[in-house]
Amino acid sequence: MNSDEFFALVRSWLTSYLPRSRRLSPHTIRSYKAALNTLLAFLGETRSLKLEQVGFDAITYSSMSEFISWLIDVRKLSAASANQRLAAIKSFLSYCAGEEPALVAVWLDVKRVRPARAPEHVPNALSMPAVEALIRAPGQQTRQGLRDTLLILLMFDAAARIQEILGLKPADIVTTPGGGAVTLTGKGQKTRTVPIMDKTGRHVEQYLKFFHSNPAEPDATLFYTVWAGQKHQMSQDNVAYMLNKYAVIAQAQCPEVPEHVNAHQLRHARAMQLLRAGVALPHIKEFLGHAHISTTEIYASADNQMVREAIQKAASRTPDPAPIWKGTDDLILRLAGLK
Repeated sequence: MNSDEFFALVRSWLTSYLPRSRRLSPHTIRSYKAALNTLLAFLGETRSLKLEQVGFDAITYSSMSEFISWLIDVRKLSAASANQRLAAIKSFLSYCAGEEPALVAVWLDVKRVRPARAPEHVPNALSMPAVEALIRAPGQQTRQGLRDTLLILLMFDAAARIQEILGLKPADIVTTPGGGAVTLTGKGQKTRTVPIMDKTGRHVEQYLKFFHSNPAEPDATLFYTVWAGQKHQMSQDNVAYMLNKYAVIAQAQCPEVPEHVNAHQLRHARAMQLLRAGVALPHIKEFLGHAHISTTEIYASADNQMVREAIQKAASRTPDPAPIWKGTDDLILRLAGLK
């Protein structure tokens, strides 16, 4: 198939199939588009192909294997980022195979390309004393302190991504004692409802009295800033600044609070707390809104690593019994009937 047919499929995939059939978010579609642009850059640099020369004949098992190496060695991407680009290309080829049977062979060929091996990273979770200190740091003597306390508490309790919290509206939260819950809208506009603690519900009710007392604003976002007399959804930069400001305050009460804190560390902390409380990984997966259980399993790996570190730390303070047996090797062998 020639270049015109290649780019016609690119256009229909990006402008029709992904947003309309798959209903993916604009952010995800931009990510897929960036992957295709990176592929075109690769073919231009390594194959000297101009845009009008690019076609499916350039996309093979061999070229895509080289593409992965090029992303890591030349573009200096992490293995995880390179694998995301590869997954986007495979998704595109899967779509093309469905539109044109002659391209099934191309898709199956590239499908065999293995992702780069990504090193496992232990989630950078806050300890529970650090979480508690951070929640207390704003205080509740002022309107701002009341708002910031709830924001930090809710990010932790619901284990929510920062954009999920900032997109909340008052109607998304139920504060009924014993049945409190929050409905989050995550990646790909997928929603999930997760339970919240009763004390979080009480904080929400108190917050609503001060910040959402006007019933004429049902669509206002839960957390907002006021600029030029108008309410605007709080930005991620606002939250980042707020967390680091309170981290400095919290450090005075808890040395375990790091100098810089981000919202995802609260999400990690909640996931680790649930795991140690005996909640099964499949339930944690649904709670966090992960698409695949493999993403959630990293918390179990992290917990095992912490156990190993604790064992090694305890072993360093335990007397070494080895000297007791020194010089008795012959006796042990004779008793075992081996000498």
